[in-house]
Amino acid sequence: MSRTIKEIYNEAIAERNRRLELTEFASDSKMSVMNGILWVVAAVIYSFESLLDVFAVDISEAINGRINGTPAYYANSLLQYQLGDELTVREDGLAFGYANIDETKRIVTQVSYMESTDDQNLDSKLILKVATGAKGSLSAIPPKELAPINAYINKLKFAGTRVEVISTKGDVLIPRLTVFHDGAIPESEVYDSIEEQLNAYMMDIDFDAAVYVSRLTDAIRRAKHVTDVHIDGHAVPEQGVFIASHDTDGHIQPPQRIARMAYTASGYLKESSGKDEEDGLPNFREAIILKIENHEI
Repeated sequence: MSRTIKEIYNEAIAERNRRLELTEFASDSKMSVMNGILWVVAAVIYSFESLLDVFAVDISEAINGRINGTPAYYANSLLQYQLGDELTVREDGLAFGYANIDETKRIVTQVSYMESTDDQNLDSKLILKVATGAKGSLSAIPPKELAPINAYINKLKFAGTRVEVISTKGDVLIPRLTVFHDGAIPESEVYDSIEEQLNAYMMDIDFDAAVYVSRLTDAIRRAKHVTDVHIDGHAVPEQGVFIASHDTDGHIQPPQRIARMAYTASGYLKESSGKDEEDGLPNFREAIILKIENHEI
């Protein structure tokens, strides 16, 4: 911690008085030239020590922030990946980096991680789940771009560490629900309001966060003119909140009903496009049944 200007000045005065050759300059007058010089020198030393304090804090934060070898280390490294650029080794050989930083080439925008084991190899493997794009419009990283990402992380990984980077298409959200409304506006406008709330829910949820049935239905309840959200146990097809995930090869899997909460395979949700492998999966309007509230039990 830096000394105050007064402390530095007093130390300088004490040192001056201690030296016989400087006693002729001793004076308590505030108008003394020597005292004026000492005040200026004290101010300069104070400024320098303050800068050293700031530098020491920065160094301390940098050291404390070093997370080499942890899952967060690999996640942060992926966020710094630059498509098409080659890693270079620092002159001291202690770190990798890029010759030029180009934010436009950083295609990995979302990362999560988990450790997994299998029966064949009981050593943990670090699985890094990634996606590209902005929240609300995330997408999978194509296999041809994912291969160099895995090569990149293998260069950075510690010896003996098993790491794999995966990226899959968004999990399709299928809210098969009965939604009651007050009948004050046309059904098309009720659907518009529900879609707005569901899109906001998918936008706000963190990457690879748990999907809760209660929070999703609460989002629908916030839609204008909606009075209730109900899961009809007698409805056909079966009602509930479903998620259809893609495997790593891009193939859609059968929808799975969420009992209370679940995690997505991709890390994010999307509405069914009704195209290609999503053909046959209902979009929000097709999945939700609207009924006018009649207050009957």
